[in-house]
Amino acid sequence: MARLSAKAKAQVHANLAKYARSGMGMEKACESLLAQPRLPPAERKLYESFLAGIREGRSLAGALSSAGALVSPLEREVIEAAESGGRLEAGFGHLAEYFRRLDRTRRRILRGLAYPLLLVHLAIPVSTLASTVFGSFRLDGEAPEGIFREALSASGWSMLTLWAFLAVAIASGWALVRLGRRDPRADALLRRIPLLGKARVASSMERFSQVFGIFLLSGRTMSTSLEGAARAAGSGLIGRAGREGASVVAAGEPLAEALLVDPAAFPPEFVRGMAAAEDSGQLDRELSEWSLHYAEAAAEAMDQLAEWTPKLLYWGVLALVAWLVLRAGFAYFELIEGLLNFSP
Repeated sequence: MARLSAKAKAQVHANLAKYARSGMGMEKACESLLAQPRLPPAERKLYESFLAGIREGRSLAGALSSAGALVSPLEREVIEAAESGGRLEAGFGHLAEYFRRLDRTRRRILRGLAYPLLLVHLAIPVSTLASTVFGSFRLDGEAPEGIFREALSASGWSMLTLWAFLAVAIASGWALVRLGRRDPRADALLRRIPLLGKARVASSMERFSQVFGIFLLSGRTMSTSLEGAARAAGSGLIGRAGREGASVVAAGEPLAEALLVDPAAFPPEFVRGMAAAEDSGQLDRELSEWSLHYAEAAAEAMDQLAEWTPKLLYWGVLALVAWLVLRAGFAYFELIEGLLNFSP
């Protein structure tokens, strides 16, 4: 199945933002982009599906849905909000920057993981061979049959176990992140994870602030704006708080009361700032400032995530290598002890 990398998605949304800024229209944008030479197959399929959906009379978010797995629910929700608020350029621009940060973070993490993975791939075979040889040594001087085959088999099983563990951990983490976009409990769990939680909150709040501002500037009601922004945030907690808070605002209560429906959803300083902005009639300016604040916070948090994830894995690999060395050392110690106690 064709897939688009974060880098490719950043380029796609950056291109669409340019056309949205120029006012040429998305149909013309897709036709122009499809005419470009050497277009990657997955990117071509996305533009073709998008163009077909537009010609069928669908909304832009609905047209993007025609691309299937090439477009995530998060992208559809942001574009739906931007289209409803008449700010397509802002929607595509936000997605382009989000995927740029995601791609930059992933590449930094992968570069940082190269040395720990190389180290563990060397340590496991060498230590396993040493442990097997020392443990199989006979005092009568005869070499055990199949010793190297046994060591190779043990190394292979150790590597398979390691890779199976990593595959399960990565798949589970990815599934939890996707679930956290709509499930409040999964989202609350992800927020408690050091580094990742900070980056997640900042990214969600950046989207919420930006989309909320887009809706308000387009003249939407406060309840509609709150619910739409919460849906586009990509956070289970914020999504639930937005749905419940929309009914509070619709009943005539202040926005601050709606934001406090779920105290865990929004940072306290954000709620206080929004309360003051509502009283002073400066919500649009306040949301713009918070959007910039959380954009900077998200970039900083993702930089920290990219810096510390390889370090944490490196320390874990060092602990594993230390245990492997100790295991080989104990086998060698038993060999020496046997030689010292040997009496022909």
